[in-house]
Amino acid sequence: MYIYTNERKLNSNRKKSKYITAISFAILIAGAVAAFSPQYFTWSFIALIAGVILSQISISMTTRWGREPSNNNIFNVKLKGLSDNFSIYHYMDPVDHLLVGTAGAFILMPYFQGGVIGYDEKKQRWTQKKASMFMKIFGQESLGRPDLDAEANLEAVKKYFISRGIDFPEDKIHPILVFLGPKSSIDPNANFKYDTIMLDKLKDTIRKYAKEDRLSPEFIDEVTDKLPLDDIE
Repeated sequence: MYIYTNERKLNSNRKKSKYITAISFAILIAGAVAAFSPQYFTWSFIALIAGVILSQISISMTTRWGREPSNNNIFNVKLKGLSDNFSIYHYMDPVDHLLVGTAGAFILMPYFQGGVIGYDEKKQRWTQKKASMFMKIFGQESLGRPDLDAEANLEAVKKYFISRGIDFPEDKIHPILVFLGPKSSIDPNANFKYDTIMLDKLKDTIRKYAKEDRLSPEFIDEVTDKLPLDDIE
């Protein structure tokens, strides 16, 4: 498997996440100190609100850019052993992690939320059982709508391929929602629209698609020749 990483984008956003984290802590501390002075109470209230908002942004950015090991390295390790008919692109437009090979194109979407991940078809919403309520509120571990994220990424990749002059079969482009947290598990009875798996099932999922109607190595070479590797350092 060939690995391409936009190191400049990764390092730049990693620095930004650290700066935002430091600023959010500084504002929260300043707001807490100002709260002891009645004349600064209004400013303290404003500072605390701003600090909470910035802290949530910093958590999101740290999850995406600042974790160690980084998301790209996690995927590289788990996919080690795939043939040279596969290439993985990290932090390129339009998605953070795109695997392209004879089995198809795979949009790898990492999630760190804990608990038992499921989907309620009647209510059409995701469920997150046995997760820490404290972390849901303060650690940004609320699950949200991964299916909508997947649909948006799927459309973005389709448009991206078209913009590069790549006639990639749409039925061969697959979002894969990958849960990385050690406190995560997948409800085996849930019926997900897209592949929703734990990290240790990632390579098996790719191999499952490889057993189906495969794309030719020659076609994949044509695809990778049209991807902008010059923009990756």
